[in-house]
Amino acid sequence: MAITYNSVDIRGVAAEPIIEELLFENKTISEGLVTFESDVKAETIFTEASSVATMQAYTSGVPTSSGSLNAFDSVVTPVKLQYYQEFDPNSLRFSRFKRDMAPGAWEIMSSEFERVVVGGVYASKISADAENKFWNNALAATKTAVAALTAGTGQTSVGAAEKTLVAATTAGLFDGVVTKMIYNSSNASGTAAVGGRVKVAGTTIDSSNIKAEYDKVYAAAPAVVLNGSTSPAYIYAPRSHKQLINIYNNNPANYKDAFSVSADKSTYFFNGVEVKFVPIPENVIILAKKEHIMWVTDLASDINKLQIDKIALNREDMFIKTNFTTAAHVANQSFNVLYVG
Repeated sequence: MAITYNSVDIRGVAAEPIIEELLFENKTISEGLVTFESDVKAETIFTEASSVATMQAYTSGVPTSSGSLNAFDSVVTPVKLQYYQEFDPNSLRFSRFKRDMAPGAWEIMSSEFERVVVGGVYASKISADAENKFWNNALAATKTAVAALTAGTGQTSVGAAEKTLVAATTAGLFDGVVTKMIYNSSNASGTAAVGGRVKVAGTTIDSSNIKAEYDKVYAAAPAVVLNGSTSPAYIYAPRSHKQLINIYNNNPANYKDAFSVSADKSTYFFNGVEVKFVPIPENVIILAKKEHIMWVTDLASDINKLQIDKIALNREDMFIKTNFTTAAHVANQSFNVLYVG
């Protein structure tokens, strides 16, 4: 794609700095909101283990075997992805970006353009898009499979709202976290089926009912997730919920101990569980331990690496390219809550 730039021939002084597009930072990576499984070149195997310990009466004779030891493997293969765009830097010669071009007709690349537009806005857009797809993507085949299921209210059935959510998701190159929780093959049989998540049927969330809906998520969480180990669980919520929580807390009639917020409004808790705001759809909430949600990749920093070069040795136009691998994996499914409204 060529540079789309409605420029003017600069004769005066260009204002500093360039006004950049507003973008969400990829906090899933920068703040480590999930577990990163890196150094996966082609595929990796996740093993889940469980057991049943059965107490029985002592015998001095031959004991009877009781209980069970169980395990299953899930193979996860990251998808290799690419962002690629072509542009002609010659179109910058009459713009503000000519100011830092080196002398000579051969020199048509601007370091300011590389730094601000390519390394700033465009690189941030790639990172934000990758984060969005990690949480929300759905394969076309998964969309078809979920559409063929019969909706039901039981935990082993796909919910009507879950079906609608998957149907509305734009088909992509891999299944994201939310889709994986609804339908996946990471189970003992290895056959794709409705996910083992704790299903909570929700509604449209606003500032008046947000506490009541979070109560449903909190109540549905297995007690061992909230109280049984040293690693904390998180509530993953849409970014808009930060505003809804602030509005809720501004009402003096509301119960203020439910949502606690730090003085600088950088940290939010619900009943002691930290809320992390991520790019998941509206009216969707996840409660899970960080180690149960995994971003599988070859190298996490690949997402920040841009290659800029001439398209060919006899050409002056250039390309921008980013390559990396990504897959989402959800483990210990029966301990993760998925609320869909």
